[in-house]
Amino acid sequence: MNCRDMAAYLSDYVDGGLDESIRNVIDTHGGECPPCRAFVRTLRRTVEIVRARPREPLSPALRQALCDALRKAR
Repeated sequence: MNCRDMAAYLSDYVDGGLDESIRNVIDTHGGECPPCRAFVRTLRRTVEIVRARPREPLSPALRQALCDALRKAR
């Protein structure tokens, strides 16, 4: 596995959504690659910070703008 391959799996890796074989490959690569190891640490910390923030309801205007953007993207 190279760094680019690893990056494609990182969200699922951090969320614990990978099977053990892929997780082991990522663990091995991360153990040998300081930049990827740092990236995983940073991603984990970012997820922790975002999850710790209180959820605030969207304003009606923002909700409508998001819905419009999603409809347009389809």
